[in-house]
Amino acid sequence: MTAEIGQAAIYLSVLSGLWAIGFLCVGLRTRNPNAVRSGRNAVIATFILISIATGALIYGFVTDDFSMRYVVEVSSAAQPLLYKVTALWGRMSGSLLFWLWLLTVAGAIVVWQNQRYNKQTGDTLADYALIPLAIVQLFFIILVTGLIEGVYNPLARFPNGQVAPDGAGMNPLLQTPSMAFHPPTLYIGWISLTVPFAFAVGALASGRVGSDWILRSRRWTLFSWIVLTVGITLGGNWAYRELGWGGYWAWDPVENASFMPWLLGTAYLHSVMIQEKRSMLKLWNILLITLAFQFTLLGTFITRSGIISSVHAFAQSDIGGYFLGFILISTAGVVGLIIYRWKRLKSANRLESLLSRESAFVLNNWLFVGLTLIILWGTLWPIISEAINGQKASVPEAFFNQVVIIPGLLLLFLTGAGPIISWKKITTNNFRRMFMWPLVIGLVSGALTWGFLAVIKGNTSPIYSVLCVSAAVFVLVAIFAEFYRGARLRAKRQETSFLNGLNLLIQRNKRRYGGYIIHIGIVILYIGIMGSKGYFLLESDSLALGESMKVGAFELTMKDSFEREYANYRRAGVIFDVAKNGKRIGTMEPARHFYYKAGQGEQDTIESAIRHFGVNDLYIALGELPRNIKGGDIVNVQVYHNPLISVVWIGVAIMVIGGIIAIAEKSQYSKET
Repeated sequence: MTAEIGQAAIYLSVLSGLWAIGFLCVGLRTRNPNAVRSGRNAVIATFILISIATGALIYGFVTDDFSMRYVVEVSSAAQPLLYKVTALWGRMSGSLLFWLWLLTVAGAIVVWQNQRYNKQTGDTLADYALIPLAIVQLFFIILVTGLIEGVYNPLARFPNGQVAPDGAGMNPLLQTPSMAFHPPTLYIGWISLTVPFAFAVGALASGRVGSDWILRSRRWTLFSWIVLTVGITLGGNWAYRELGWGGYWAWDPVENASFMPWLLGTAYLHSVMIQEKRSMLKLWNILLITLAFQFTLLGTFITRSGIISSVHAFAQSDIGGYFLGFILISTAGVVGLIIYRWKRLKSANRLESLLSRESAFVLNNWLFVGLTLIILWGTLWPIISEAINGQKASVPEAFFNQVVIIPGLLLLFLTGAGPIISWKKITTNNFRRMFMWPLVIGLVSGALTWGFLAVIKGNTSPIYSVLCVSAAVFVLVAIFAEFYRGARLRAKRQETSFLNGLNLLIQRNKRRYGGYIIHIGIVILYIGIMGSKGYFLLESDSLALGESMKVGAFELTMKDSFEREYANYRRAGVIFDVAKNGKRIGTMEPARHFYYKAGQGEQDTIESAIRHFGVNDLYIALGELPRNIKGGDIVNVQVYHNPLISVVWIGVAIMVIGGIIAIAEKSQYSKET
């Protein structure tokens, strides 16, 4: 009966979704508080109903209910409990239900957050925001009912009371801790962008297009940015450890689908500061948050339509067309509201100089949007090329690596220049006091880097590395100088120590200085990317037991093989003795995991061996394993030396810490008339 209760809850949620939209619209139109309250209650009811359906599906996984089609497709009796639960988002039907559940959680939180505020002030902005939020929920509810061609109800049973003896099990690549957390983290990040989008639409609908909607949704946007940052990084870490190619980012279409909303969300977070400070860029901010939201749906369209090949994508389905249709219709709705409110969206102030903080933020916006469009073009090029000449042309990783360099370096420079340049117009005093020493130290660092790479390393074209180091040092010096000046002044005023002054400085303006810490993390991330992408070493060889190979200063000798049995897979691999500069430092055990899937035989995954040396990694991956390694069969081996790879993860960690500090600042609501 559990599955039937879950299905009934989904069907009832169609009614609660329609109820929420209808009563909120009528109540706000007629200023009827009882109707508005009923609409809010319907949003809560939708959350309860979808929670029941989601809980019913999880119960089916935990109890191995193989009468349910979705459970059979993504779970098995031998699957560990963790992966039975995470099978919820293992394929399309369940992932859509999980997405919907998170949407309803967001709706319930918006109702809860604004309940006291509404009582005290009579403010209705959040109620206007609930309407687009409920519309998005209703779209996903209709999808998971199973009434739409291309997706079935995740709680549906097999016909005629059939029960499978066992399930096929989850995709082996997903049975890792990273993939237990990476997809839901991305989903949470994407879905939380729906809330600021809903507030933007609510602001347009109500005519309150000032800064109030930004303040009311600021924490949601920051939360989304933090979670997306973590989710994207978890995906990169999964790719690094599980795919056996020694890298963490390959510009895969689904990687791009997660990255593009992050870029637009980052642009939006910077742009809203100009609206708050100077009452400018109102239209920019509406468009940026709309694009960020629509790109989350576009990513879902790319993932589920089957139009683009990806190691992450779901099987081809007609459902992609529904997403594309919803994107077009919802975008048209926003455009219509923008036209209707056009006069109110005009800026109260104008740019007074190209050399000002306002201009730096506008340039920042254009770079982020331009970078997003470049990535979108490369992602969709297989479709475009097929439409032009009938053949899908793949886009190599090198294309993305080349075209993002210049805008990426400009954004890195603005990371330091934006926060220290004057409002309205830069003055000679501001330039001398804020820019001169960071620029000088940055240029000197770039020259030293050029000398090191060109002379010592023999690199004949280190220009991008030089520019990266020069810009990175400029940013770090500029930001640390900001911390130093502020902390020293605070310590002097409070007659306390410098460290206590630094703490008081950050506590007084968490948003500003949390943002500076994020910028420091971004600089460190850039340095890590530069080292790991530009200066890695790769050696491939075919070895028998007792044979050795060299990678840089490392020598690896294959001394033995092994095979071990686990609950739902077997692990087979080889043991390497590792020496550095002639000195033995230990062993490494690269392997492959072999999973048995019902009706499909064995499927294997690469389990790389990774050893850390400071911020550098030694990385070993195996090709197909022969049957008789001990008898002399040859093993194909790839070994990477990845310099500065750990700096990538350190940079992201600092970004997240800065985000947490920034989000801790309380928002100051101001009711607009």
